[in-house]
Parts: sequence; structure tokens; C-alpha cells
Amino acid sequence: MVASVSALSNAGQAASYYEADDYYAEGGMAPSEWFGEAAEKLGLSGEVDREKFAELLEGRMAGQQLGTTRDGKVEHRPGWDITLSAPKSVSIMAEVAGDKRLVKAHGAAVKLALAHVEKHMAATRIRQGGEVRREATGNLAIATFRHATSRAQDPQLHTHAVVINATQDRDSNWRSLEPRAFYQLQKEIGAIYRQELAHGVAVLGYRIEEKKDSLFEIAGVPDKAIDALSQRTAAINARLAERGTSRAEASAAEKQIAALDTREAKSHADHRTLRADWRATADANGFDKAAQEKLVGEARERVKSSEATANFELLARQAVTWAAAKLSEREAVFSASTLAREAGGFAFGKAGHGAISAAIAEAGERGELVPRTFLDRRGAEFAGFTTPQAIATERTMLRLAEAGRGMTQSLASPVTAARTIERAARQSARSGHVWTEEQKRATADLLTSRDRIAAVQGYAGTAKTTTVLATYAREARRHGLAVTALAPTASAATVLGEALGLRGDTVARHLLAPEAKTVGKDAVWIVDEASMLSAHDMAKLMTRADKAGARLVLVGDVKQLGSVGAGAAFAQLQQTGMATAKLAEVVRQTNADTREAVMASIEGHAGKALAALERGGGKVIEGPTPEERLGAMARHYMALSPAERARTLVIEPSREGRDRLTGIIRAKLFERRELSAEALRFDALEAKGLTRAEAREAASYAVGDVVRFSRDYAAKGVRRGESLAIVGINPERGRIVLEGRGGRSLDWQPRQWGAGKAEVFEPKPMELRTGDRVQFTCNDRKAGRVNGLGGTVSRIDSDRGRATVKLANGRDQKLDLSDPRDAHLRHAYVQTAHAAQGQTAERVLIHADSRSTNLVDQKMLYVALSRAKAEAVVVTDDKDRLVRAICERAGEKQTAMTASTPEAGKSKSMGAGLG
Repeated sequence: MVASVSALSNAGQAASYYEADDYYAEGGMAPSEWFGEAAEKLGLSGEVDREKFAELLEGRMAGQQLGTTRDGKVEHRPGWDITLSAPKSVSIMAEVAGDKRLVKAHGAAVKLALAHVEKHMAATRIRQGGEVRREATGNLAIATFRHATSRAQDPQLHTHAVVINATQDRDSNWRSLEPRAFYQLQKEIGAIYRQELAHGVAVLGYRIEEKKDSLFEIAGVPDKAIDALSQRTAAINARLAERGTSRAEASAAEKQIAALDTREAKSHADHRTLRADWRATADANGFDKAAQEKLVGEARERVKSSEATANFELLARQAVTWAAAKLSEREAVFSASTLAREAGGFAFGKAGHGAISAAIAEAGERGELVPRTFLDRRGAEFAGFTTPQAIATERTMLRLAEAGRGMTQSLASPVTAARTIERAARQSARSGHVWTEEQKRATADLLTSRDRIAAVQGYAGTAKTTTVLATYAREARRHGLAVTALAPTASAATVLGEALGLRGDTVARHLLAPEAKTVGKDAVWIVDEASMLSAHDMAKLMTRADKAGARLVLVGDVKQLGSVGAGAAFAQLQQTGMATAKLAEVVRQTNADTREAVMASIEGHAGKALAALERGGGKVIEGPTPEERLGAMARHYMALSPAERARTLVIEPSREGRDRLTGIIRAKLFERRELSAEALRFDALEAKGLTRAEAREAASYAVGDVVRFSRDYAAKGVRRGESLAIVGINPERGRIVLEGRGGRSLDWQPRQWGAGKAEVFEPKPMELRTGDRVQFTCNDRKAGRVNGLGGTVSRIDSDRGRATVKLANGRDQKLDLSDPRDAHLRHAYVQTAHAAQGQTAERVLIHADSRSTNLVDQKMLYVALSRAKAEAVVVTDDKDRLVRAICERAGEKQTAMTASTPEAGKSKSMGAGLG
């Protein structure tokens, strides 16, 4: 594990950290050391004194007792242990090969990571006037203890950093810490440590082999030796396998449970004996003394010949520019801490965080980064940045909205609009659908509007499409306007198009050539799910509409999930005066309690929402572990008849959870023989979702990925729509070797051409059986497929790799799964919340883990509940904890222009941001 974070249950528990290896006493190196600004304030430095350490763990700070007193007894959490562990090859070279320079490099990386923790994550909670606010403090007292062995007596260089539960606030009062950042940014802490260690190892002359997530090993240390000296890792992996998961798939909590399950009692062995055993193991696994000395010698020679040096400043500047470009594509405002981590990842092993921090400061001085207050999902403030480009994009969008006000002829006078609406309402009533007053008012607002850009803001289930938009589209066509139905996704565009009697199109496709589709005609573009448009796409759409002279009608719901890209364009336009017709009366639900749950979720009252479900709108099921919760969902789903399942939507917010729950459901269907015995196994293709910045870097790709270009590159011999597999990558030279189905090879340099016109997919093992429910995950108009289109596998031929999928409309799709074009498939039993937005079902099953900070929030709960017409079932770890979590997490996205700039004195102490 790169970094682990655990709470200390009692002060005595930390005494074990003193049981360090005597080995480190050689040469005067102490096994313990104080670190942090709070430690300095307390006059602590050098080795950790046992008595003083125990006193601080008990909460006795400078004559003050921290904690709460109940029944005359003080209750105080002692602190937290942040453990930072070196890669196994570093431990082997330090402890087996004896290169003590690596121990110093580890120590320096630990200090850098802890400085990052102190600067960005130290905070306390202060109660004022009945409210509790989070205050960033920027000071910690940390006792560090360096060890050389794992509990399995393997070589394992690691440091326990015990964070004392105390920090000084702005008024110099000692207070207990607010620790959630330690847990939520655990991966970030590990990444910062590994990035700095990789740089330190490279400076010592070693070559490193980079892996995913800032992991690395020293090149030249055999994998066989690493495995042989990793008994602890092997034990944890075996336990995870017993639980049906792996290190790559398991959550942090599951890994921690596996680590505790396999934890051996501490034992003490003579270090000389241990080292002799390690060397014997290394010898037996292809890494004898001669090989070790050769590797150390080569590294020292590289340092002498300056081969290991580089222009750190230039690399750091490039890294910060790249990181800002990557982050700003997804978020209008990003945290300073995340920027440092991403830049460190880009310059991995080549530039340290000192150079990265200096480059960030320089970029701010040059105006390439603009200071902003970053708000985490709970609304806490942290130091952050936006970019001039993000600000310019939003300004363009708002300028066009302002310029279009009062600039068109309305489609109808108020009197004519009223007659049109009454006629449409009478016709609808004959079909059994009675219009609400809101629907009539919203339709009138649109028909009489003189603005070039207008909007309809409507909650999920307000029937805005079949009433307001259908009527407006008919009138627009009657007045000679060319009506175009658009949406961010192909599935939403299809639904809108069908409702308006048109062929829907995606915004992205429409923007390729909008003028050609409306030449010589006045036009109106109706855009559904507008809240899912990023600021970049909204500005581009508005610019094109302005150029084409087209009106825009933006339709959506600011309360639902926003765009994957940066900004909150639809909400921002409404906040700055865009004419908006509003619909708040929900008519989708046939069950009053379910409707009440939906309305409560809109208002942010999670407690009321769950109570409404338990009263009759569904139910709430609790389960402490992921296995129990996913199992309960599968059982609930399987208790339904096949017809009922077809009208049920199962929602799991994470992709990993979606795939695990899918596996459980399919296993039960197989047991019941609802899926065939014969299985077809192949590699499905899943979009990697690279940002534009990532797409230009060869390091973002992996051997086996499939690249498909969306335009011809005649000079390169590339045809539009052609799929090519990656067979080789040279990240240093920025080159990728692509291979076509006929064996043709192509040298691709994404920085120079094609990165912006290519889709990248990664292969994922998939199994199909007759009876499986599946959906297509990529648009293919020629084949009649859109992303999200579903069907049932009616036939498979495992020998030939062929399958037939019967769609809901009865048409068959015949697939050759060896052809990349046909491999864009996914099982359709479970959806993420983003994929479910826009769908409607009779009942909904929702997994809502309160600890899933980045995925479970107010917007997710609203979207999930509002899909249901009759019943919603929420499965969670703890109902009360879920209610608190939902209330704290609004899930709002920031905009570049409305985020406040932190005060100069404040920005230094602001934290990392929890995303």
C-alpha cells in the first residue's frame, strides 16, 4: 500500500512504534524525529521523547486538556498513523544491497509528503453561534518512526508518521483536529511521497520503471526477487482473492480489512540474521551480490557522468502547464494541492516537488493561473486556481446571452399563444394527460419570447418535453423555422427527437457543420439535458447559433447531475438573467410517497426522502459491508419476475461497483438457467475518457488499447472510422506503434497529429450468454446504434465469436466480436447515476454508500429517486450516516467567474480540497 491512514484507538497503541530496528542506530541515525510547525510551537525537535509523546497523545497540550469530559472522564482520540512505504525494489536496494543513500531519499520524500499534509490538510472545527465551521490551520505535530522490516520480516523501508490530535487555531488556541482530509486524500498523500521518492532515486543514478498511479520500481531488480521478498503482499493478495476481489479492484476499506486479517504479531529478530536471510533469498532468485553491486555501481557512475541530471525548472514548468490544462477541462476551479500532484505525476522521476511548487508560483505571477477559492463537496474552502481560458469561455457565453435579449420576433402574441396552448391542452386531455398551469405558463413564455436564447428549467418528471417543447416545436415549424433536436448524449437526443417527431442529434455532431443543416432558413435549436453541457461546449454552441442566426432553447434541470466537463453553464446562464420558464410540479410518480421522496431530495432533505420511502414509497435496506449490500440488491432484483425486472432500474454510482453487482446478478441468472450454458468470451472496448491534455501524451496510453480516428489522415494512410490497436509505446519520445487488422503498422505521435480527432478504448474481458441484457456503448449511425441502446442476446456462436442482439423494437443486430466496431458492449443490468439520468422505470434499486464521497451526494440521490414511477429502494451502509452525508454534499460544480478569490493572507493556510 502506498500510504495507509488509521486512527489510533488509545495512547498505549503508539508505544509499539518505538520498537524500531537497532540497525538505524549505526552511523548516528535516530529511528524517530519530530516534524511540523505545531511541534516547533511546542518546542519539540530531534528524537521523540517517550514521555512527552505519551502526554501529547493523551491530549495534554501546553497546560491545556483537549477532548470532551463525560461523567468525569476525558474522552480524546490520540491521533492518526500515516504510514508511507517505499516500493519493494527500493527496500531491497537499501536493505539488501546496502545503498544507504536510498534511506535518506526515503526520509526526504516522507518529509515532503508530510509538509504537503500539513499545508493542505491540517484543520479544526470551530462551533460559533450554533454553527460549525471548518478552519484550515496549517500546523501539525507529527512524530515519525522509521522501520526497515514488515511484520512478515521482509525488507520493507517505511515510516510511521503519528499525527498528534492537536493543532493551533488563528487565535493561538489548541484544538482537536478535523481529520477527514487524511482519509479522503490518502491516495494523494501516497502519490506525493512516491513522486518525490522517484525523483530522489533518479537523482541517485537509478533508472526507474514507472507504473500506474505514481507507482514505480528500480529498473534492474528482478521481479522474481521482488516477489520472493514480498510475503506480506502475497498474504494480503490471497485474502482479497478469497473475498472475490483483487488489489486493483478492491476499495481502500477492503484492502485495510485484508491487511488487518493477515496481520501477524510483531516479532523481533537480529538484523544481521535477517539480512543474511534476505541475501540468501535474493541469491536464489536471480539477484546475487555481484548483480546488486553492479546495479549500485552503474547508478553511481551515472551521477558522476551527469547522466541523471536534467533541467528541473523547465520540466516543472511544462508539468504545471500540462496539469492545469488537464484539470481545467473537467473543473473550472481546481485545488492547488491537486495541481501539484498532477504536475508531479507528469514530471515523474524528473522533477521534485520543490521545482513543481516554484513553477506553480511562477505561473501565478505570469497570470497563467488565476487564484480562486476551491470549494470541496461539503463547501469547505481551500486554495485553488482557475485559468484565463476558463474565464474567457464563460465571458463569451454570458456576452452572447446578453446580446441576444430582445433580438428576435416572438412566435406568437399573448392572445395567440393562449389559444394555441388551450388547443394543445384539449388534445392532450383526450389522450388522458391533463396539462398543469405551470406547463401552460412555460409554453406561453417560450412562444412570446423575443430573446434569441431562452430556457426551460424543469424538475425530473414534469413532462416538459411532451407538453411545452412539443407545442413550441409545432408552432416553430408552422412559422417556417427549421427545428433541430439536440442533446449532449445520443440516447437523450433520440428520446427528444422522437417526442418532437424529429431525428435527434448530439450537440458534438451538430457542431461539426450546423450551417449546412439550416442554410437559407430561420432556425431554432432545442437542446435537452442542457445542464450536462460544459462551459466550453455551451460557449461553442452559442457561438455557432449566433453565426447561423438560430434561436436556442435550452432545456434541463440544474438540480440534476452536471457536465463531466468544466463549469455549470446552464445554472450560470440562469443566474445571470437568461429568460427561463420554470416547471416544478412533478407528475411522473404514480405513488404519492415516492413523489414526496423525490421532492424532499430536490430540497436537500435526505432524511425526509428516506422516511417517505419507508412510509410507502419503497424501502431502505442497511448492510455494513459492500458484499452484504450488493448481495441484498441482487436478491431483491431476482425476486422480481422477468417482466418486472425489465421495468426496473438498478443504480450503482461507481463503475467498479456496477461491474461487481452485474457479476452477482448474472451468476444468479445462470443458476436459474435464465442464461445459457454456452458462453462467448471476448474483449469489449470501453472508452478511456482521456482529457485533451492526456490524449497528447504517449504515457496516457497502454499496449492493447484501441484507437479510432474520426477523420481521414491521407498522408498517414489512416481512414476515418478505422480501428487500430496499440502494440508499442515509447513515452520518452512520444511515439506509439499502431497496428491495423491486416497487420499494417503505423508510427503515431499524438503530440503532432490526430490526438484531438481520435477516440481511445481499453479492452475489458466480457462474457456473453444467450439471455443476457446488453447495451451498446458507442455511436455507430451506419449500423443503427447509439450509445445506451439496449437489447437481449438471442443467439451466440462461441466458436466463431458471433452474437445476435434483439433490440426492443424487434430488430436484430448481428455482431462479429472479433471486429472492434462490434465490441462496444456492456451488460445492461446495472447503471451508474450519470448513465441513468434521462431514463424512467417503474421501480429503482439504488446503492448509496455514505462513505462514497465523490459519487454519493444530493444530486445523485435526486437523480436516482426521480427515475422511479412507483417504488424506490435505497441500500446503504448506515441510514443516519447517509442522511448526514447527503446534507453535507450538494454536488455543485463551480464556475471560473463566480468563485471568490482568497485573501492573500488566507491562501497560504488553505487546504487541498477533497474533490
